[in-house]
Amino acid sequence: MNTPIITICGRPNVGKSTLFNRLTGRRKSIVSEIPGTTRDSIQTNCLWNNKSFILVDSGGIETYSEDQITKKVIDKSYESINEADHILFVVDATSGITNEDTEILRLIRKADKNITLVINKVDNLSREENINDFFSLGLGEGINISAYHGNGIFDLMHSLEHLFSILEPDDESIKFSIIGRPNVGKSTLFNIIIGQAKSIVSEIPGTTRDSVDSKFKYENNDYTVVDTAGIRRKGKIGKEIEYFSVLRTIKAISESHISLLVIDSTENVTSQDQHIAGLIRESGNGCVLVMNKLDLIKKGKIKENEIIEKLKFFPGVPLVYTSAKLKLGMDAMLKELISVNKRYRQNFNDDDIWRNILNIISSNMPPSKGKRKIYPTSAKQIGSNPPKIQIKFHNADLIHFSYKRYIENELRSIFDLRGVPLQLEISEK
Repeated sequence: MNTPIITICGRPNVGKSTLFNRLTGRRKSIVSEIPGTTRDSIQTNCLWNNKSFILVDSGGIETYSEDQITKKVIDKSYESINEADHILFVVDATSGITNEDTEILRLIRKADKNITLVINKVDNLSREENINDFFSLGLGEGINISAYHGNGIFDLMHSLEHLFSILEPDDESIKFSIIGRPNVGKSTLFNIIIGQAKSIVSEIPGTTRDSVDSKFKYENNDYTVVDTAGIRRKGKIGKEIEYFSVLRTIKAISESHISLLVIDSTENVTSQDQHIAGLIRESGNGCVLVMNKLDLIKKGKIKENEIIEKLKFFPGVPLVYTSAKLKLGMDAMLKELISVNKRYRQNFNDDDIWRNILNIISSNMPPSKGKRKIYPTSAKQIGSNPPKIQIKFHNADLIHFSYKRYIENELRSIFDLRGVPLQLEISEK
Protein backbone atom coordinates (compact mmCIF):
# COMPACT_ATOMS: atom_id res chain seq x y z
CA MET A 1 0.00 0.00 0.00
CA ASN A 2 1.44 3.39 -1.01
CA THR A 3 1.84 5.99 1.70
CA PRO A 4 -1.10 8.43 1.33
CA ILE A 5 -0.58 12.17 1.03
CA ILE A 6 -2.79 14.31 3.27
CA THR A 7 -2.67 18.00 2.33
CA ILE A 8 -3.77 20.82 4.63
CA CYS A 9 -5.15 23.80 2.71
CA GLY A 10 -7.30 26.87 3.17
CA ARG A 11 -7.03 30.63 3.08
CA PRO A 12 -4.16 32.38 4.88
CA ASN A 13 -4.03 32.54 8.67
CA VAL A 14 -6.72 29.97 9.52
CA GLY A 15 -4.21 27.86 11.47
CA LYS A 16 -2.91 25.42 8.85
CA SER A 17 0.69 25.49 10.04
CA THR A 18 -0.34 25.23 13.69
CA LEU A 19 -2.34 22.12 12.79
CA PHE A 20 0.61 20.74 10.81
CA ASN A 21 2.93 21.23 13.78
CA ARG A 22 0.39 19.66 16.13
CA LEU A 23 0.03 16.54 13.95
CA THR A 24 3.76 16.13 13.35
CA GLY A 25 4.61 16.69 16.98
CA ARG A 26 7.25 19.33 16.29
CA ARG A 27 7.53 22.86 14.97
CA LYS A 28 8.53 22.12 11.40
CA SER A 29 6.36 24.81 9.81
CA ILE A 30 6.83 28.45 10.75
CA VAL A 31 3.81 29.75 12.67
CA SER A 32 3.10 33.47 12.68
CA GLU A 33 0.18 35.87 12.89
CA ILE A 34 1.32 37.36 9.57
CA PRO A 35 -0.81 35.95 6.70
CA GLY A 36 1.18 34.18 4.00
CA THR A 37 4.00 32.97 6.24
CA THR A 38 4.16 29.52 4.60
CA ARG A 39 5.38 29.85 1.01
CA ASP A 40 6.63 26.49 -0.16
CA SER A 41 4.64 23.35 0.54
CA ILE A 42 6.23 21.61 3.52
CA GLN A 43 5.88 17.85 3.85
CA THR A 44 6.95 15.23 6.35
CA ASN A 45 6.35 11.58 7.17
CA CYS A 46 3.98 11.04 10.10
CA LEU A 47 3.02 8.06 12.26
CA TRP A 48 -0.30 7.25 13.88
CA ASN A 49 -1.01 3.93 15.62
CA ASN A 50 1.89 2.24 13.79
CA LYS A 51 0.64 3.46 10.43
CA SER A 52 2.23 6.09 8.21
CA PHE A 53 1.15 8.97 6.00
CA ILE A 54 2.71 12.03 4.41
CA LEU A 55 1.40 15.34 5.72
CA VAL A 56 1.71 18.48 3.58
CA ASP A 57 1.30 22.05 4.78
CA SER A 58 0.48 24.15 1.73
CA GLY A 59 0.77 27.90 1.45
CA GLY A 60 -2.37 29.91 2.10
CA ILE A 61 -4.59 30.16 -0.98
CA GLU A 62 -5.76 33.62 -2.02
CA THR A 63 -8.35 33.98 -4.76
CA TYR A 64 -6.58 36.97 -6.31
CA SER A 65 -3.25 38.73 -5.95
CA GLU A 66 -1.05 41.00 -8.06
CA ASP A 67 2.08 40.02 -6.11
CA GLN A 68 4.28 37.70 -8.19
CA ILE A 69 5.57 35.70 -5.20
CA THR A 70 2.03 35.24 -3.87
CA LYS A 71 0.93 34.00 -7.30
CA LYS A 72 3.70 31.40 -7.24
CA VAL A 73 2.67 30.36 -3.71
CA ILE A 74 -0.91 29.86 -4.92
CA ASP A 75 0.33 27.77 -7.86
CA LYS A 76 2.38 25.58 -5.48
CA SER A 77 -0.67 25.14 -3.23
CA TYR A 78 -2.74 23.89 -6.16
CA GLU A 79 0.08 21.50 -7.11
CA SER A 80 -0.04 20.13 -3.57
CA ILE A 81 -3.77 19.66 -3.89
CA ASN A 82 -3.44 17.80 -7.18
CA GLU A 83 -0.80 15.47 -5.69
CA ALA A 84 -2.85 14.75 -2.56
CA ASP A 85 -4.91 11.66 -1.78
CA HIS A 86 -7.03 13.53 0.74
CA ILE A 87 -7.61 17.20 1.59
CA LEU A 88 -8.02 18.80 5.01
CA PHE A 89 -9.89 22.02 4.29
CA VAL A 90 -9.31 24.30 7.28
CA VAL A 91 -11.65 27.15 8.18
CA ASP A 92 -11.66 29.61 11.07
CA ALA A 93 -14.51 29.36 13.60
CA THR A 94 -13.87 32.91 14.83
CA SER A 95 -14.65 34.51 11.47
CA GLY A 96 -17.28 32.09 10.14
CA ILE A 97 -17.64 31.43 6.43
CA THR A 98 -16.07 34.04 4.20
CA ASN A 99 -16.46 34.57 0.48
CA GLU A 100 -12.82 33.55 0.16
CA ASP A 101 -13.54 30.19 1.86
CA THR A 102 -16.37 29.52 -0.57
CA GLU A 103 -14.31 30.42 -3.63
CA ILE A 104 -11.28 28.39 -2.51
CA LEU A 105 -13.45 25.34 -1.86
CA ARG A 106 -14.96 25.70 -5.34
CA LEU A 107 -11.46 25.62 -6.84
CA ILE A 108 -10.38 22.67 -4.66
CA ARG A 109 -13.39 20.65 -5.75
CA LYS A 110 -12.15 20.84 -9.33
CA ALA A 111 -9.32 18.49 -8.33
CA ASP A 112 -11.93 15.82 -7.49
CA LYS A 113 -10.38 14.85 -4.13
CA ASN A 114 -12.00 13.61 -0.95
CA ILE A 115 -12.24 16.51 1.48
CA THR A 116 -12.56 16.66 5.27
CA LEU A 117 -13.83 19.94 6.72
CA VAL A 118 -11.71 20.99 9.72
CA ILE A 119 -13.17 23.82 11.79
CA ASN A 120 -10.27 25.34 13.70
CA LYS A 121 -10.08 27.70 16.70
CA VAL A 122 -13.10 26.12 18.43
CA ASP A 123 -11.75 27.06 21.85
CA ASN A 124 -14.92 27.77 23.85
CA LEU A 125 -18.70 27.27 23.90
CA SER A 126 -19.48 30.59 22.23
CA ARG A 127 -17.48 29.56 19.18
CA GLU A 128 -19.20 26.17 19.06
CA GLU A 129 -22.50 27.99 18.61
CA ASN A 130 -21.24 29.55 15.36
CA ILE A 131 -20.14 26.39 13.62
CA ASN A 132 -23.57 25.47 12.24
CA ASP A 133 -23.01 28.03 9.49
CA PHE A 134 -20.37 25.75 7.96
CA PHE A 135 -23.05 23.19 6.96
CA SER A 136 -23.71 25.36 3.91
CA LEU A 137 -20.31 24.37 2.50
CA GLY A 138 -21.73 20.94 1.71
CA LEU A 139 -18.98 18.99 3.50
CA GLY A 140 -21.09 17.64 6.35
CA GLU A 141 -20.66 18.48 10.01
CA GLY A 142 -16.89 18.77 9.88
CA ILE A 143 -14.55 18.12 12.78
CA ASN A 144 -14.14 20.77 15.45
CA ILE A 145 -10.61 21.31 16.70
CA SER A 146 -8.30 23.76 18.39
CA ALA A 147 -4.92 23.17 16.77
CA TYR A 148 -3.31 25.50 19.30
CA HIS A 149 -4.64 23.68 22.37
CA GLY A 150 -4.83 20.20 20.82
CA ASN A 151 -8.57 19.78 21.27
CA GLY A 152 -10.29 17.45 18.76
CA ILE A 153 -7.03 16.14 17.26
CA PHE A 154 -7.78 12.54 18.23
CA ASP A 155 -11.20 12.71 16.54
CA LEU A 156 -9.60 14.12 13.39
CA MET A 157 -6.92 11.44 13.22
CA HIS A 158 -9.40 8.65 13.97
CA SER A 159 -11.54 9.80 11.04
CA LEU A 160 -8.53 9.58 8.70
CA GLU A 161 -6.90 6.39 10.01
CA HIS A 162 -8.46 4.15 7.38
CA LEU A 163 -6.39 6.03 4.77
CA PHE A 164 -3.01 5.40 6.40
CA SER A 165 -0.60 2.67 5.29
CA ILE A 166 1.12 -0.01 7.32
CA LEU A 167 4.45 1.25 8.59
CA GLU A 168 7.28 0.75 6.10
CA PRO A 169 10.84 -0.16 7.14
CA ASP A 170 13.11 2.72 8.17
CA ASP A 171 14.24 4.92 5.31
CA GLU A 172 17.97 4.34 4.80
CA SER A 173 18.49 6.95 2.11
CA ILE A 174 21.22 9.50 2.70
CA LYS A 175 20.02 13.05 3.32
CA PHE A 176 21.83 16.03 1.80
CA SER A 177 21.10 19.67 2.55
CA ILE A 178 21.66 22.61 0.20
CA ILE A 179 23.00 25.48 2.30
CA GLY A 180 24.07 29.04 1.55
CA ARG A 181 23.29 32.73 1.61
CA PRO A 182 20.05 34.03 0.03
CA ASN A 183 19.89 34.16 -3.77
CA VAL A 184 22.97 32.05 -4.55
CA GLY A 185 20.91 29.54 -6.59
CA LYS A 186 20.01 26.91 -3.98
CA SER A 187 16.41 26.37 -5.10
CA THR A 188 17.38 26.19 -8.77
CA LEU A 189 19.94 23.49 -7.94
CA PHE A 190 17.32 21.68 -5.85
CA ASN A 191 14.81 21.67 -8.69
CA ILE A 192 17.40 20.38 -11.18
CA ILE A 193 18.50 17.57 -8.86
CA ILE A 194 14.97 16.27 -8.30
CA GLY A 195 13.86 16.96 -11.88
CA GLN A 196 10.88 19.15 -11.09
CA ALA A 197 10.09 22.68 -9.94
CA LYS A 198 9.21 21.96 -6.33
CA SER A 199 10.86 25.01 -4.73
CA ILE A 200 9.80 28.52 -5.71
CA VAL A 201 12.58 30.23 -7.71
CA SER A 202 12.73 34.02 -7.73
CA GLU A 203 15.31 36.79 -8.06
CA ILE A 204 14.05 38.15 -4.73
CA PRO A 205 16.44 37.07 -1.93
CA GLY A 206 14.79 35.09 0.86
CA THR A 207 12.06 33.45 -1.25
CA THR A 208 12.56 30.08 0.43
CA ARG A 209 11.63 30.35 4.10
CA ASP A 210 11.13 26.75 5.23
CA SER A 211 13.22 23.67 4.44
CA VAL A 212 11.78 21.64 1.56
CA ASP A 213 12.87 18.05 1.01
CA SER A 214 12.43 15.48 -1.73
CA LYS A 215 13.75 12.04 -2.63
CA PHE A 216 15.68 11.33 -5.80
CA LYS A 217 17.58 8.44 -7.35
CA TYR A 218 21.12 8.67 -8.70
CA GLU A 219 23.20 5.74 -9.95
CA ASN A 220 20.60 3.32 -8.54
CA ASN A 221 20.88 4.72 -5.00
CA ASP A 222 18.14 6.55 -3.08
CA TYR A 223 18.83 9.97 -1.62
CA THR A 224 16.91 12.78 0.04
CA VAL A 225 17.85 16.37 -0.78
CA VAL A 226 16.79 19.35 1.36
CA ASP A 227 16.44 22.92 0.07
CA THR A 228 16.86 25.40 2.92
CA ALA A 229 16.25 29.07 3.56
CA GLY A 230 19.23 31.32 2.90
CA ILE A 231 21.14 32.34 6.04
CA ARG A 232 21.57 36.09 6.28
CA ARG A 233 23.91 38.04 8.54
CA LYS A 234 22.51 38.42 12.07
CA GLY A 235 22.16 42.16 11.64
CA LYS A 236 19.75 41.58 8.74
CA ILE A 237 17.49 39.14 10.60
CA GLY A 238 14.96 41.62 11.87
CA LYS A 239 11.71 39.78 11.52
CA GLU A 240 10.39 36.82 13.47
CA ILE A 241 9.86 34.79 10.27
CA GLU A 242 13.44 35.32 9.08
CA TYR A 243 14.72 34.26 12.51
CA PHE A 244 12.81 30.99 12.50
CA SER A 245 13.86 30.32 8.89
CA VAL A 246 17.48 30.33 10.04
CA LEU A 247 16.64 27.97 12.88
CA ARG A 248 15.02 25.58 10.39
CA THR A 249 18.13 25.74 8.21
CA ILE A 250 20.43 24.98 11.14
CA LYS A 251 18.15 22.10 12.11
CA ALA A 252 18.24 20.81 8.50
CA ILE A 253 22.05 20.83 8.65
CA SER A 254 22.03 18.85 11.88
CA GLU A 255 19.61 16.27 10.45
CA SER A 256 21.62 15.83 7.23
CA HIS A 257 24.69 13.74 6.51
CA ILE A 258 26.24 15.90 3.79
CA SER A 259 25.78 19.59 2.94
CA LEU A 260 26.25 21.32 -0.38
CA LEU A 261 27.56 24.78 0.49
CA VAL A 262 26.50 26.98 -2.44
CA ILE A 263 28.48 30.17 -3.04
CA ASP A 264 27.92 32.89 -5.64
CA SER A 265 30.99 32.82 -7.93
CA THR A 266 30.51 36.49 -8.78
CA GLU A 267 31.13 37.44 -5.13
CA ASN A 268 33.77 34.83 -4.26
CA VAL A 269 33.81 33.72 -0.58
CA THR A 270 32.28 36.24 1.84
CA SER A 271 32.53 36.33 5.65
CA GLN A 272 28.96 35.02 5.79
CA ASP A 273 29.95 32.06 3.59
CA GLN A 274 32.75 31.35 6.07
CA HIS A 275 30.25 31.51 8.94
CA ILE A 276 27.94 29.03 7.22
CA ALA A 277 30.86 26.70 6.46
CA GLY A 278 31.65 26.81 10.17
CA LEU A 279 28.09 25.75 11.01
CA ILE A 280 28.42 22.78 8.66
CA ARG A 281 31.78 21.74 10.10
CA GLU A 282 30.55 22.05 13.71
CA SER A 283 27.55 19.87 12.88
CA GLY A 284 29.80 16.98 11.84
CA ASN A 285 28.48 17.03 8.27
CA GLY A 286 30.46 16.18 5.19
CA CYS A 287 30.61 19.05 2.72
CA VAL A 288 30.95 19.82 -0.99
CA LEU A 289 31.67 23.43 -1.95
CA VAL A 290 29.59 24.50 -4.97
CA MET A 291 30.70 27.66 -6.76
CA ASN A 292 27.53 28.53 -8.65
CA LYS A 293 26.69 31.07 -11.40
CA LEU A 294 29.73 30.07 -13.43
CA ASP A 295 27.98 31.49 -16.52
CA LEU A 296 28.44 35.01 -15.10
CA ILE A 297 32.20 34.69 -14.64
CA LYS A 298 34.83 35.36 -17.29
CA LYS A 299 37.28 32.52 -17.86
CA GLY A 300 40.26 32.69 -15.52
CA LYS A 301 38.61 35.15 -13.10
CA ILE A 302 38.03 32.59 -10.33
CA LYS A 303 41.03 32.41 -7.99
CA GLU A 304 40.86 28.95 -6.47
CA ASN A 305 43.77 29.58 -4.10
CA GLU A 306 41.85 32.44 -2.47
CA ILE A 307 38.79 30.23 -2.02
CA ILE A 308 40.83 27.47 -0.37
CA GLU A 309 42.62 29.97 1.87
CA LYS A 310 39.36 31.49 3.15
CA LEU A 311 38.01 28.02 3.98
CA LYS A 312 41.24 26.51 5.32
CA PHE A 313 39.51 25.68 8.62
CA PHE A 314 37.56 23.06 6.61
CA PRO A 315 40.60 21.34 5.04
CA GLY A 316 40.29 19.38 1.84
CA VAL A 317 36.66 20.32 1.13
CA PRO A 318 35.96 19.33 -2.52
CA LEU A 319 35.27 22.19 -4.90
CA VAL A 320 32.99 22.01 -7.95
CA TYR A 321 31.84 24.69 -10.40
CA THR A 322 28.23 24.89 -11.60
CA SER A 323 25.78 27.01 -13.47
CA ALA A 324 22.34 26.03 -12.21
CA LYS A 325 20.81 28.35 -14.80
CA LEU A 326 22.50 26.51 -17.68
CA LYS A 327 22.53 23.12 -15.92
CA LEU A 328 26.30 22.92 -16.14
CA GLY A 329 28.39 20.88 -13.70
CA MET A 330 25.44 18.99 -12.25
CA ASP A 331 26.89 15.55 -12.87
CA ALA A 332 30.28 16.49 -11.44
CA MET A 333 28.57 17.93 -8.35
CA LEU A 334 26.53 14.77 -7.72
CA LYS A 335 29.52 12.48 -8.29
CA GLU A 336 31.58 14.46 -5.79
CA LEU A 337 28.71 14.40 -3.34
CA ILE A 338 28.50 10.61 -3.63
CA SER A 339 32.28 10.33 -3.11
CA VAL A 340 32.08 12.43 0.07
CA ASN A 341 29.23 10.25 1.26
CA LYS A 342 31.37 7.11 0.85
CA ARG A 343 34.25 8.70 2.77
CA TYR A 344 31.79 9.88 5.43
CA ARG A 345 30.61 6.32 6.09
CA GLN A 346 33.91 4.46 5.87
CA ASN A 347 35.31 2.18 8.57
CA PHE A 348 39.02 1.63 9.11
CA ASN A 349 41.02 -1.34 10.27
CA ASP A 350 42.19 -0.73 13.86
CA ASP A 351 45.62 -2.21 13.10
CA ASP A 352 46.03 0.32 10.27
CA ILE A 353 45.02 3.13 12.61
CA TRP A 354 47.49 2.07 15.28
CA ARG A 355 50.36 1.62 12.82
CA ASN A 356 49.75 5.05 11.30
CA ILE A 357 49.44 6.74 14.68
CA LEU A 358 52.85 5.35 15.66
CA ASN A 359 54.36 6.65 12.41
CA ILE A 360 52.75 10.09 12.81
CA ILE A 361 53.96 10.50 16.40
CA SER A 362 57.46 9.14 15.78
CA SER A 363 57.87 11.69 12.97
CA ASN A 364 57.01 14.55 15.32
CA MET A 365 57.15 13.69 19.02
CA PRO A 366 54.91 15.73 21.34
CA PRO A 367 56.80 17.88 23.86
CA SER A 368 56.99 16.41 27.35
CA LYS A 369 56.99 18.24 30.67
CA GLY A 370 59.86 17.33 32.97
CA LYS A 371 59.77 13.64 33.76
CA ARG A 372 56.24 13.30 32.42
CA LYS A 373 56.54 11.67 29.02
CA ILE A 374 53.73 11.57 26.43
CA TYR A 375 53.30 8.40 24.44
CA PRO A 376 50.32 6.56 22.84
CA THR A 377 48.96 3.35 24.34
CA SER A 378 46.11 2.48 21.95
CA ALA A 379 44.11 3.78 18.98
CA LYS A 380 40.90 2.59 17.34
CA GLN A 381 37.80 3.77 15.52
CA ILE A 382 34.83 4.22 17.86
CA GLY A 383 32.27 5.65 15.44
CA SER A 384 31.35 6.49 11.85
CA ASN A 385 29.09 8.92 9.98
CA PRO A 386 31.46 10.79 10.35
CA PRO A 387 34.53 8.77 11.35
CA LYS A 388 35.51 9.04 15.01
CA ILE A 389 38.91 7.83 16.24
CA GLN A 390 39.96 7.46 19.86
CA ILE A 391 43.65 7.66 20.84
CA LYS A 392 44.71 6.95 24.40
CA PHE A 393 47.92 8.50 25.69
CA HIS A 394 50.01 8.34 28.80
CA ASN A 395 49.83 11.91 30.23
CA ALA A 396 47.17 12.92 27.68
CA ASP A 397 46.49 16.14 29.60
CA LEU A 398 49.80 17.54 28.35
CA ILE A 399 48.82 17.36 24.67
CA HIS A 400 48.33 20.83 23.20
CA PHE A 401 45.37 21.45 20.83
CA SER A 402 47.82 22.30 18.04
CA TYR A 403 49.37 18.82 18.32
CA LYS A 404 45.91 17.29 18.19
CA ARG A 405 45.29 19.26 15.00
CA TYR A 406 48.58 17.93 13.60
CA ILE A 407 47.47 14.33 14.21
CA GLU A 408 44.05 15.04 12.69
CA ASN A 409 45.52 16.57 9.54
CA GLU A 410 47.89 13.64 9.08
CA LEU A 411 45.09 11.10 9.51
CA ARG A 412 42.87 13.04 7.10
CA SER A 413 45.58 12.79 4.46
CA ILE A 414 46.31 9.10 5.06
CA PHE A 415 42.68 7.96 5.02
CA ASP A 416 41.46 10.43 2.35
CA LEU A 417 38.89 12.38 4.33
CA ARG A 418 38.39 15.22 1.84
CA GLY A 419 35.16 17.01 2.68
CA VAL A 420 34.59 14.89 5.80
CA PRO A 421 35.20 16.05 9.38
CA LEU A 422 37.26 13.71 11.55
CA GLN A 423 36.23 13.50 15.17
CA LEU A 424 39.40 12.84 17.18
CA GLU A 425 39.11 11.90 20.84
CA ILE A 426 42.27 12.17 22.93
CA SER A 427 42.01 10.51 26.33
CA GLU A 428 44.13 9.11 29.16
CA LYS A 429 45.14 5.47 28.90
